[in-house]
Amino acid sequence: VSSGINAEYGGSGSVHWIRNDAAKLDKLLTDKLFGQHIATKILSRQLGSYLLETKPEKPFVIHVTGKTGTGKNHITNLIAEARYSSEVESKYILKVIGSHKYASMDSETAQKKLKREVSEHVKKCKHSLIIIDEAEKLPDHTLNSISPFLDKNVAVDGVDYRNSIFIFLSNTAGNTIKDYVTKELESGKQREDITVLEMETLIQDELYRAGELMHSSMISRYQIDAFIPMLPLEKRHVQLCAEEQLRRRRNKCGCSDEDCIARKAAEIAKEVDYVGNFSRSGCKKILTKANLVCPLDINHEL
Repeated sequence: VSSGINAEYGGSGSVHWIRNDAAKLDKLLTDKLFGQHIATKILSRQLGSYLLETKPEKPFVIHVTGKTGTGKNHITNLIAEARYSSEVESKYILKVIGSHKYASMDSETAQKKLKREVSEHVKKCKHSLIIIDEAEKLPDHTLNSISPFLDKNVAVDGVDYRNSIFIFLSNTAGNTIKDYVTKELESGKQREDITVLEMETLIQDELYRAGELMHSSMISRYQIDAFIPMLPLEKRHVQLCAEEQLRRRRNKCGCSDEDCIARKAAEIAKEVDYVGNFSRSGCKKILTKANLVCPLDINHEL
């Protein structure tokens, strides 16, 4: 199911296909996002519904937080794959990295720069994907500058943001999430029984007290549609990440069946550093380790 539409990019008059494929998003999340049942549920239902809207009331705003390697950037790639056709994908995406350029600015300068960058990008195409990575490294209150863009406004200074998706990525609540999941597992609770509601309350409290959304109107004005916790990954999830990489290298691995891939992936997962039940780096090092076991041909495209 999709609400594929034609959209002009800038003033060039060229027309590109925007798929907004909710069914594809659901399949990508199910098949390629490991150990994140809450993220999968929220994105499949809430973002999936938004993609099917032909006239949304407001932009869809997501805050994703968790420790390194849990899949924050991976989520943005899956969303982009479901939203755009591959040949035009990059034209619609604006990615801002908090530690790059912005970190050395004072708050006022950073606010003006972010507001201008976002406004100019969405003006070129209203079906944009705005990704703000390492949001916690932006100067204090920087995100407040784009808060007016996230309301149910027809337009702000002539720019309509209602068809855009905003994603904020941060590590702010990573330790809080890890500690909570650890406590729940130690009490005998199953990981998959941790609910959306309990994690949302935990995250909102943490973000409002500290970090990029400290005392931000985005929370008090309910502008953020989804708070997504990225749970720490266990060995079984790391192995699934490894299996996914090895399937893309099946011939180089000498594997003709899934059992072979599973065995090699288990070997890779054992090499990852763990603290208690959780991988210290999530799945972040799996690509490198997969290349050591089964290197790609130099001309092979992932």
